[in-house]
Amino acid sequence: MHFKHRLRDATLAGLAAFVAVILLSYLKSWAHLMVLSAPLGATLVLLLLLPSAPLSRPKNVILGHLLTTGIAVLGMALIPDPMLGLATSFGLGITLMVLTDTLHPPAGANPILIYLSGAHLPPLDFMVPTLIGSLFMVGFASLYHYIFTHRRYPFGPKVAKIADQPVASPAASATAESRANESS
Repeated sequence: MHFKHRLRDATLAGLAAFVAVILLSYLKSWAHLMVLSAPLGATLVLLLLLPSAPLSRPKNVILGHLLTTGIAVLGMALIPDPMLGLATSFGLGITLMVLTDTLHPPAGANPILIYLSGAHLPPLDFMVPTLIGSLFMVGFASLYHYIFTHRRYPFGPKVAKIADQPVASPAASATAESRANESS
């Protein structure tokens, strides 16, 4: 990629990240919810710069964050030893993300963040901000890519439309059919 294209992409992504953090900071002040976290910042990097990566799919972002946050909340409630609880939550979160096909590496940091915060809050005080933050990131990435890259996020494999497929001539179809009959 030419430097001028990298510079353009880097500048747009940096400005978009700035806007996203400002918006989430205002949302945090207005709603009094901790919707901004380091794992969500890492999610935004993936969504802006690697949107076609399998780990950047909305399902992975939203469910990966919810799953690991839920596991950490359960761990804090059920395992009194914080070191054992953190290790169990972290390992179980990764295992469950893989098993549910929702692997999202930034979400793996949620148990660490929750345990390091030392906050013993009601489960919804962890789950609701995680849901709002991950939904915001997916929506923001969709808007960003629609406006600046002129592509739809989530990017998916391009599916050929029936009208776009070449139509074989009758002679070509007959030749292919006779070859198939000869080989049998």
